Amino acid sequence: MKKFLLFYLIFISSISLSQTLIETVNLPSGNFYDYGYGLVFNNGKYWISSSSSTTGKHIIYAVNSSGTQVDVLNFNMNWIRESQGLAFDGTDFWYVERKTARCDLYKVSTTGVVIDSIPTAELFGGATNIFLGGAAWDGDGLWISVYSPDTRAALYKVNVAARAIVDTIFVTGLQPTGITIKGDTLIYVNDGFSSNGSQGYDSVYAVNRVTNTKLFSFGLPHPTNTTNSPRGLAWDGTYFWLMAKPVGASSGRQFFKYDLGGSGTPGITIPVSTINFPNTTVGNTSNYNLTIYSTGTAALTLDSITISGNNFSLSPLSFPINIQPGGTQNVTVNFTPATYNYYQGMLKIYCNDPVKPINNVNLRGQGVLSGPRIGLSATSHNFGTVWVGEEGIAFWNFKVFNMGDQTLQISDLHFNLPEFTYNAPAVPFQISSTDTLQLTAYFYPTQVGTYNDTLKISNNDATNPVAKIFFQGTGTYSAYNYGYMFWEYQVPPHPASSSAEPRVEGLKYINDITGDGIPEVIISTENYWTMCLDGVASGTTYPIWIFTTYMSSSNAGSIGSNFEYGVQDAIQIANDLNGDGVNDVVIAVGGGNEHVYALNGRNGQIIWQYGDDINWSLGDFEAVDVRRDFNGDNVVDVLAIADGNNEGTGYKRAFLFNGTNGNIIWEHSYPGPNPSFGKTIISINDLNGDNHPDVIIAYGNNGTTDLAVRALNGINGQTLWTRPMISYEPKELLELPLPGGGSDIIAAEYFNRIHRLNGTNGSILWTYPLGTSAGVIQIALINDINNDQIQDVLIASFAGNGLNCLSGANGSQLWAWPMDYQFGVASIPDINDDGTDDVIAGARYGNFYCISGKGDSLLFTYSFPGDWVYTVYGMPSIDGNFSNEILVGTKNGKVVCFSGGTVAVPVELTAFSGYASNGKVFLNWSTATETNNQGFEIERASLSTAPNQVWDRVGFIPGAGTITEPRSYSFVDNDITPGKYSYRLKQIDFNGASEYSDVIEIEVGTPVQYSLEQNYPNPFNPVTTISYSIKDKGLVTLKVYDILGNEVATLVNEEQSAGIYKFKFDAKFFASGIYFYTLKAGEFVSTKKMILLR
Repeated sequence: MKKFLLFYLIFISSISLSQTLIETVNLPSGNFYDYGYGLVFNNGKYWISSSSSTTGKHIIYAVNSSGTQVDVLNFNMNWIRESQGLAFDGTDFWYVERKTARCDLYKVSTTGVVIDSIPTAELFGGATNIFLGGAAWDGDGLWISVYSPDTRAALYKVNVAARAIVDTIFVTGLQPTGITIKGDTLIYVNDGFSSNGSQGYDSVYAVNRVTNTKLFSFGLPHPTNTTNSPRGLAWDGTYFWLMAKPVGASSGRQFFKYDLGGSGTPGITIPVSTINFPNTTVGNTSNYNLTIYSTGTAALTLDSITISGNNFSLSPLSFPINIQPGGTQNVTVNFTPATYNYYQGMLKIYCNDPVKPINNVNLRGQGVLSGPRIGLSATSHNFGTVWVGEEGIAFWNFKVFNMGDQTLQISDLHFNLPEFTYNAPAVPFQISSTDTLQLTAYFYPTQVGTYNDTLKISNNDATNPVAKIFFQGTGTYSAYNYGYMFWEYQVPPHPASSSAEPRVEGLKYINDITGDGIPEVIISTENYWTMCLDGVASGTTYPIWIFTTYMSSSNAGSIGSNFEYGVQDAIQIANDLNGDGVNDVVIAVGGGNEHVYALNGRNGQIIWQYGDDINWSLGDFEAVDVRRDFNGDNVVDVLAIADGNNEGTGYKRAFLFNGTNGNIIWEHSYPGPNPSFGKTIISINDLNGDNHPDVIIAYGNNGTTDLAVRALNGINGQTLWTRPMISYEPKELLELPLPGGGSDIIAAEYFNRIHRLNGTNGSILWTYPLGTSAGVIQIALINDINNDQIQDVLIASFAGNGLNCLSGANGSQLWAWPMDYQFGVASIPDINDDGTDDVIAGARYGNFYCISGKGDSLLFTYSFPGDWVYTVYGMPSIDGNFSNEILVGTKNGKVVCFSGGTVAVPVELTAFSGYASNGKVFLNWSTATETNNQGFEIERASLSTAPNQVWDRVGFIPGAGTITEPRSYSFVDNDITPGKYSYRLKQIDFNGASEYSDVIEIEVGTPVQYSLEQNYPNPFNPVTTISYSIKDKGLVTLKVYDILGNEVATLVNEEQSAGIYKFKFDAKFFASGIYFYTLKAGEFVSTKKMILLR
């Protein structure tokens, strides 16, 4: 530090002569002055022009020498733009106008009349890229500085009558700005940008305008690592004036007043802004020697030093103290604490530095006690009333800290009652001097009544060896009718981006993480958090784990598209991806992050991710889907869709990722001019008859072309059909299951139109117009409410009539509920016991609504004053009565769990179907809701034994416990001999109760011809499956060849009976490339190609 200061002193003295900075003058506040640019003195006033694009157009203001505004001149040509220079020729002003790509000159009278203009292109041979930095009048001509381009950086004298350049003075450095005239001396300043740039420091230069001889120069009064952004200069006949940023400021303007004939300027440098004393034991004193440096060109005088704050003092000094340039003065500051406390004070140094006449140094010190001393943030706590349900929980964070100068040892903590417990490190543990440890106490009331207990903390503080905290709490029970608030949570600011809004953009629930049998809550916020909240808290809940999508300032984003409303489709809960028995979380992230993350539902750690950590403009990931298994490994896979970018180098495609590891199974590039936006993506039941789930995507470009819904083959991502929208790109998609099997699609355009599309060919079956200004935010299905066997459609939008419910069958409006703009909507199982599912919605201005699914009554409402409700969702029972609960998330980061009442939710089977293929039977079924569902036993019986069928248990699929959203299941019955079979499901509750589904019949036939199927997946790495059919018993060979025809593997070489076969080929020892596989059976020979990609 000393070496740096010495260098700075030498540098300043080498460029300085005899100028003295007398004072700095503050200018009026406001945008005009913050962007002040041109400066000229005339008739006792300092006239200023501004480069502000909002307040600096065709106007100049005048201030006096104290910085007070005294005059204004507004031009009569209001099309004249902001300014980068100002001069006065004795009669009129010359105004430098800043256009988009150049500057021009205007002559303006003192009454505001524009008299003349001179385009810079006329002066510089037609060049249209000339930017000026200042102007000054020397008595017979106008001097201008050229700021840019660098090749023309110089000072030019303009004969305004001849409209021509008549003289040129080349400048030191580049980017000259302000100019002023003092007799034969021309003074200019350059904008250095940075101390290590090619332009050097900001400096003032004086040249003889007759001989072009440099007279002197001096640096500006700023630290060497920042710039003054110098602008206008003026000479008032006595003093030289500079307009620039205040020292150390990042914006604004200030006057600097110089005496060019002075004896130099005193300057002060203090190397620290805060003195932090070490921990000091009560009764002792710590000292700090502060060195003050004189870094100006004249003697620095310390007039006085004052100190504030108890227990800080200053060793005696005699004032005034004079320090010659380059000299120093040591000051001793003392700290003597009186008790355990954190002390703060202020040292003020008064001097004759005109820029920094008062210098503040913060004082900080911690007083500690002798020995280990235990401290508690509180000695009692009342948990208040906590509900007694399935497992009501309340928690309280408290702090244990060490007030002593020796290590505190904690040897034991314990309660007496089992209803109270705590979370702390394993005992014994230590707390260092002045350190603090936060612990958590929990209250689990098991019965109605009041509980009292004491937490005893054994430690080595001789003055308090057993510290105590007294606790109280009351257990209560009621029916918890709908609208009762179980708990709430406030999203905290993000430490890396405290200004980001804590808006709750994603709100779902996940199965139990903590082991209490109650689901938890997953939220994702605009300020980069994804959190798992305890679902069974009472009063206030807390995070179980936290994940952030703020990786760095250039790699940060929240879920979905940046600044988009309604992004619930960017966060999904996936059936266990990593085999740990807990569901997982998948999020699609936009902003500067642009990733898909699969997060471990147990702890929030990344299972896998896809994205670019370096490039941040490839396209937002807008949506994900995790409802179906595409590659047959019995783990759901992940669909995602991402935007493109303006350059055409972005994602601009849909992806299918392997759910277990994130490997790309296929990707599909959608069309459209750049950037193009992939709005959403869903999986759907088989559309093309290949017995494999398929995919629907929505894309557009905010324009008039390529605004479409597209169906993709789930096996390879190829296009099945495309349906253009009418006016806007589609934003929302839903799968609409059909009662006879198969599915259609509900597609919502960004504004106005809702469509039902035929799943087979994409044709429009019906369209409902909401209104041209009705932006669609979110759509959701509700179980059939008009008895036509088809689910109906809920629409959250900006429609004038409020929340809409449409018939899924024909698109007619079933009802509308008046409310302000809606940002979230969901259906929940029947909570008012009228046999119809109900509806929850959130609206602008903080209103939450729970509405009867029939649209005929408001069940309850809740207001969040000064807030907006952004997300809503249903949640399985947390109070043990098997009713659904309700989740709400707001713009200001509030999350609330309301009771859904006391009506229990059943297990509702909505579909059960199956088919035979390749000697196997494939079963699929789905549920709308589940309560206490342990799982499904799959039972099979042969029709040959009818009417006395014998049912065999052939498999078991775990259920989802208690869930209120649709869930799909599948099961494969392998190696079935030809014949006719019956299948049924036995749904089993955790308490052992069970219920059978309807019976379906499936016929398994024998092959009627030989065939060899295409391997799947293809390309593959490293395992793929080859299927083939044998018509008659005989010798069968299946062999693999490389691209040169060399045999590399024999997979089958044996006699086989008629039937359908599958062989799993593991190519882990093979190199990447193209291979062929050939089946020979009797006279049948068939060959197909497969690709191994590593």
